[in-house]
Amino acid sequence: MDLIKYFGGTHNDYLSKLPQEKLNRIVTKSNSYKNGVHTSSPIMCMGCKKCPFISKCPIPDRDSNGALILGDEADYPVGRECIMETIFVEQKLIDYITYLNVDPANPVEMSIVNELSLIDLYKNRCLLVLSHGDKKGEGRDFLITDVIAFNENGDKAESTKLHPVVDMIDKLERRRERWLDKLVETREAKAKMLARIQENNNNSRVLEEISMLRQALYEVDSKKLLPKEILIDEE
Repeated sequence: MDLIKYFGGTHNDYLSKLPQEKLNRIVTKSNSYKNGVHTSSPIMCMGCKKCPFISKCPIPDRDSNGALILGDEADYPVGRECIMETIFVEQKLIDYITYLNVDPANPVEMSIVNELSLIDLYKNRCLLVLSHGDKKGEGRDFLITDVIAFNENGDKAESTKLHPVVDMIDKLERRRERWLDKLVETREAKAKMLARIQENNNNSRVLEEISMLRQALYEVDSKKLLPKEILIDEE
């Protein structure tokens, strides 16, 4: 494949300077983003020592007391998509396509299914934050404590409020409802369009039958108007 031609003329100078191996990698990565949210939306693996959700990761083992056995860093797909989230969003895509009876070849409905799967992924990520707590360890009780001021003795005044992740979950659910409504509207519009096409086809057939009937009646009437044959006796 001519990769420069593949990407078009806007990046010719840049692409012409790249080695073939890197060009191939660019094409592979670019093509992967065309396949849906399961290739682009999962978080990147940060390794066992940096991952905020390591306790939910399916890779490490656990000892008899339930403590994590992290193993080697090489056991993790560092710098690539998180295995847990990739499997999660792929399964959500399958579930939506199956349950909603979506044709994978339908780009409109597939875009809605991708959005619904993405919402589920984000919601799951929010739930993981509430389960583990955020960077400060807060959120497990759905609350967060902020320092709002200090008095003259250096004592801090704090304010407790609902954790932002809780509000994010509500927003994601409202977003899900809107996309489901769009799916219903899309299908209603499609049904109406098909009904109109069917109605037009029916009307065309009726008009065609009327035209044929008129032609037949015209031919019958024409035969009636023809002069009868006059027999002349021979002399």
